[in-house]
This record gives sequence, C-alpha cells and structure tokens, in this order.
Amino acid sequence: SGDKVLFIGDSITDCGRRDAHAPFGHGYVRKITELITAKYPERDIIYVNKGIGGDIVEGLENRWDTDVIAEAPKWLSVKIGINNASRQHGAGVSSEEYLPVWEACYRRILTRAKTELDASFFLFEIFYIEEDVEEPRPLDVDAYNASIHRLAEEFGARLIPTNAAFDSAVAARPGALWTTQDGVHPNAEGHTLMALEFLKQAEW
Repeated sequence: SGDKVLFIGDSITDCGRRDAHAPFGHGYVRKITELITAKYPERDIIYVNKGIGGDIVEGLENRWDTDVIAEAPKWLSVKIGINNASRQHGAGVSSEEYLPVWEACYRRILTRAKTELDASFFLFEIFYIEEDVEEPRPLDVDAYNASIHRLAEEFGARLIPTNAAFDSAVAARPGALWTTQDGVHPNAEGHTLMALEFLKQAEW
C-alpha cells in the first residue's frame, strides 16, 4: 500500500488512456488495476499509465525524464519493441544491424531507472500473432525477445512471457482470435491474457 506502479509503452499500453478511456485505457493496464483492487481493496496503490500509441524505444528515451524519472514509481512496467520491429522491417534493415542499437537504447533507459529510482522492473516480451492477418509480416520477434530476456536478467526484472503465452493460447484454442485481426493489438481476451501473465509475475 502506498506504492506507485507505472506502465509505459506503445499503443498496447495506451489503449485510449489519453482520451475516452482515461486514465488507464481499456487494455491490460486497466484489467491489472481492477484485479489487484478487487483482491486487495485495503491497499492504496497509485497507478499511472504512460503508454503512447506508435511509440518506439527511442521515444521512451526522449520522454524518460518527465514520464518516468519525475514520477518516481516503486514499480516500473515496460512494454516496447513491436513498432521498432515493424519499422526495421519496413526500412529493409537487418536485425543484425539494428538490434544492437535497439538494445543499447533500452539498456540506457533501464540503467537510468536503476540508478535514479528505487524501483523494481517488469519487462514484457513482444509478440506478433499470424491469425487471420491479410498480409503477415516477417517480423523478427524472437530476436527482439532474446534482447528483452538478456535485459531482464541483467537488471533483475520480472519477465512477462507474453509471446510464449500467446503461442500456447493459440495452440490450445485453434481458430480463436486473440488480437483485433492485425496480429499486434490484442482484443479483450488478449488483454486479459496479458494481465494474467503480469499478475503471475507480481505474485497476485
């Protein structure tokens, strides 16, 4: 009780939190806050959503001072990378060339958080589900997640294995949709899956 939990990332975190669905959005962040509140109503926990649709890890670095450091959270959750992977593919740049740049940027913001805050970290895997997608994109999700795994180990972060969880869910329920048919943005069930995977790591 009394802790601040800050979620930062792209559209999957944003989910309308800056307009009709303020302040938490209508996605996994809101589901997490509701489930924790329902189970622990006596705990006065502060939640902050700083997701921005379309953002990339370089965007997080640009707004890290105001959106993370100044907020001084006790718990920091980061979900970033799918837009980097998409832009890399669109630009025709190889993973071997771009991933070290991406990982270095991610490491810089986590290093700042570790040295300037007294916070514990959650890092989400990225995912891309080829379900009813008109033109599947050959995004190098595994390579990005390998970087995220390295960073989670390096910074002692709690890893949220969303890619693995979605793979298992798709295998267990063939034909069911987990995203809004674009392979990237979860539908209601997909956001619930993300929330449950987060809560497992939070020992809810």
